[in-house]
Amino acid sequence: VNMLLRRSNLARSLAPRPWRQIVPAKRRLSALPDTPPASDAHANINDDLVMNRRDLDFILYEVENVEALCQTERYQHCDRATFDAALDTAHQLAHSHFHQYNAKGDRHPPQYCQETDTLTLLPEHVAAHRAYSDAGFLTTSMDAEVGGSQMPVAVSGAVGLHFSSANAGFSAHFALNVGAAKILQHHGTDEQRAHVLPKLLSGEWCGTMCLSETHAGSSLTDIRTTAHPQPDGTYKIRGNKMWITAAENNFGGTIVHMVLAKLPGAPAGTKGISLFLVPKHALSFSEEGVSLGERNDVRLGGLNHKMGQTASVNAGELLFGEASGGATGHLVGEPNQGLRCMFIMMNELRFQVGLGGVGPALAGYLYSLQYARQRTQGRSPLCRDPSTPMVPIIEHSDVKRMLLLQKAYVEGALGLCMYTAGVIDALATTADAAARSDKLLLLELLTPVVKAWPSEWCLEANKWAMQVLGGYGYTQDFPLEQLYRDARPNMIYEGTSGVQALDLLGRKASMGDGAALKLLGAAVAEDVAAARAAGG
Repeated sequence: VNMLLRRSNLARSLAPRPWRQIVPAKRRLSALPDTPPASDAHANINDDLVMNRRDLDFILYEVENVEALCQTERYQHCDRATFDAALDTAHQLAHSHFHQYNAKGDRHPPQYCQETDTLTLLPEHVAAHRAYSDAGFLTTSMDAEVGGSQMPVAVSGAVGLHFSSANAGFSAHFALNVGAAKILQHHGTDEQRAHVLPKLLSGEWCGTMCLSETHAGSSLTDIRTTAHPQPDGTYKIRGNKMWITAAENNFGGTIVHMVLAKLPGAPAGTKGISLFLVPKHALSFSEEGVSLGERNDVRLGGLNHKMGQTASVNAGELLFGEASGGATGHLVGEPNQGLRCMFIMMNELRFQVGLGGVGPALAGYLYSLQYARQRTQGRSPLCRDPSTPMVPIIEHSDVKRMLLLQKAYVEGALGLCMYTAGVIDALATTADAAARSDKLLLLELLTPVVKAWPSEWCLEANKWAMQVLGGYGYTQDFPLEQLYRDARPNMIYEGTSGVQALDLLGRKASMGDGAALKLLGAAVAEDVAAARAAGG
């Protein structure tokens, strides 16, 4: 079906729009004052090493038809100009603050000093975090009622793809803010929604997700972190968590850890898990807002030294209550309902990890394609005259094979992510109860797939990108080996492919006597019929 779609008018001309255009959304995306506007926002687009905008526009506007969403009540404040302005701004910011520091961040990972309990990131990354936040990109998919731009998830995902392509390691921080904010929107107290959520969306504060523990890994049934109620309504949190991305930073403000723990006397297993907001600093709520107090008893036990995505902080252990016997935490949602609350963030991040897997693969494909066009070596098998000029390696059949494999994996994975985003958008805009039920079933089925498939097969794309460069691909003088390393952790993040398979076959495929699979099969059959009717 993808091949048939590609035969359509892929190269439809796009009227260039100034990237400084004001976005008519509920919360406006700000322009970047220190980046000069290009005379043509789409100039030299095929030579771009971050994004092929023509292909992205094709998926968004021709395959997924996101413009049709502007006719719905939820997205009536948007139009094509809104979406293009967000994408143009993302493109500029990805280049100016993320792409050019990708290799530097890989060579100079965050440094943590145990004696002073301080962590240092590159100043360029601190500036990138501020620029991303100031541009409003933490708000793109959030509801207007909580200060969001309320754009379609497909457009928000396309914006994020620029940053995972430009700098997969550092861009891993941002989805955690959004996930934590969505938990508070749906399950937080009035105080948490009014005062903590806006800080997460402005980037003043950062968020984390604390599930795994050193002895348990993905087996949340066996977590040991405890929460003991206090007379003032807070809780004392004691235990440790591991593999915590963005567990510490020097961005300023504070960090909001979303922590799974067990109350005294809680039921055994996952039914006895509760969710707590544990801030890096004590929080004091008042009618005027929220203020930061003394340092809470949350400390890094050390950093993990990963093979890839080294620009992002990842805690070897995050220690709660080691010094005082308990870090102060605030209950989120109802007692013993923590896993249900946390699934909002978990499912958000499963989608984001899948889409994040596309980023390094896309960057690898664009770089290896450019290299293959420029690098001359050898001659056609039909030419045996050594005096003739060497040809670009893209003319060799094996190089074409490797490039086409990458193209298939990258575009297939991106298509899967955008299709899933389209289901989420349809769910948010459909009033009919039966239609909503069908979309929800389909989303349940797709969620483990959209996390696992891009994570697996986009790494394969990075493998072939390295191979296109031959021996050069394996050296640090070229970006391909870093892109491969940056892609590899996606197979671990938010559950391995085996964990996703258990979810898919153990729960999702059998729901409603296979109702979700039947819906997906019907959707595929409909596309095949449409392709045949079009003469494919």
